[in-house]
Amino acid sequence: MTEKIFHQDVSVHTIEAEVIATGTDEKGHYAVLDRSCFYPAGGGQPADTGTIGEAEVLDVQEIEGEIRHYTLQLLENGKVPAAIDWQRRFDHMQQHTGQHLLSAVSENDFGMVTTSFHLGTERVTIDLDIPDITPVQLKAIERRVNELIYRQLPIHTNWVSREEALELPLRKPPAVEGKVRLVEIVGIDLNACGGTHLRNTAELGLIKILQSHKSKSGTRVYFLCGHRAMNHFDLLQTVTDQLTRTLNAPAAELQNAAAAALADRKEKEKQLKKLTVQLIEQEADSLLPEGNLIIKEISGRPFKDVQQLARLAVKKHPSVYVLFTVSEGANIRLVCAKGKNTSGDMKEVLGKMVEKAEGNAGGNEEFAQAGGLLAVDVDSYKTAFERLIKDIT
Repeated sequence: MTEKIFHQDVSVHTIEAEVIATGTDEKGHYAVLDRSCFYPAGGGQPADTGTIGEAEVLDVQEIEGEIRHYTLQLLENGKVPAAIDWQRRFDHMQQHTGQHLLSAVSENDFGMVTTSFHLGTERVTIDLDIPDITPVQLKAIERRVNELIYRQLPIHTNWVSREEALELPLRKPPAVEGKVRLVEIVGIDLNACGGTHLRNTAELGLIKILQSHKSKSGTRVYFLCGHRAMNHFDLLQTVTDQLTRTLNAPAAELQNAAAAALADRKEKEKQLKKLTVQLIEQEADSLLPEGNLIIKEISGRPFKDVQQLARLAVKKHPSVYVLFTVSEGANIRLVCAKGKNTSGDMKEVLGKMVEKAEGNAGGNEEFAQAGGLLAVDVDSYKTAFERLIKDIT
């Protein structure tokens, strides 16, 4: 059985160990050591990573009573140096200890019981057994947790029997048989837990609650501790600095400045839309039919504007058929329309035009469009359109 150094001293991150067994399962190649400082995933906390010799440790799991260290290559038995990624471990210790403190305050001070915990790569969550939580309550919980962090409360671990554990005021009953590992934040929390934790609440630095929302089991609370919280603050500070320069407003007035900028943008978009409609109407007035046809090549225009132009053109010229070819790089799209005083079916006409090219055509009797066509064939589509219109008039 592997000696669990991570339960004896969480600060140990490099050791000499011996590979006593190797194997391969559905997760990949693995090695079993006689002693390990690698925490295996469990209890909501991810596994440690690091190296064994020259091999990278990708995952660690406790399976069938043995701690399996998964590596890309199969290791050989023998003495090896082993080292965990300490930055990752310390981050997990901060987040997990912060969760214990947050859960304890939520339950002790507000009667909100934690039903689950997840330590993600970016954010950490707990689910509380309440249907809703107010911003005022979240702020009060956060303030209380940070007060306890500043008090530098010692954190102890201890092993007791399950029977002894059941006699203690634990936050929740132990989920394991046999010996139970207890984690105590002195005077605040006592809980059965196999994870890695800090030695003192001061090592947490701070905790920041980000948000909350409803979940299946109640309310999910998102939070960050220690270095993650500081990194998040750094990000917010960077974004705030950029916005203050862009919007030319101090941080306290950014919300109003952003609202004003958005309102101004919406007004300009409204004006631009109105001017665009006017220009399209003027363009439709300028289109002159050749006989009963208006055929025009168009490029660099939004397709919806071309569609609108076609509709206005046949409205102004009710005895005319319209074909617009719209260039889009190496491809073209086609728009066909007919005035109310004409015969024929534009969807049928366009379908025949693009049948051999296997283009996509759709629309109705008065208006149709097609895409997925090569621009090199633009003249052939014009010729086909002229012929097909001649056949129906």
